Amino acid sequence: MTLPANPALARSLMDVPVQVDIVLGDARIPIEELMALSPGEIVSLESRISEDVLIYVSDRLMARGRLVIADGELGVTLSEIIDERVAA
Repeated sequence: MTLPANPALARSLMDVPVQVDIVLGDARIPIEELMALSPGEIVSLESRISEDVLIYVSDRLMARGRLVIADGELGVTLSEIIDERVAA
């Protein structure tokens, strides 16, 4: 990706809010069980910790990555950038 030649445009783009979601896995449970969950309960996911996480930006799949711990913080390293225009 190249940066815009106009510095003002580049600064204004940095102020555009986006939602980033990291999907670790999924689980299917009946609504009754969901409503009965208490704080601190564990829900098993249908994927392994070693599998890639999916990275969505504003509800669009943008990348895949791996969970990492750095300086005691949980993070994600990108392993693949997804270009839906090429995949379609």
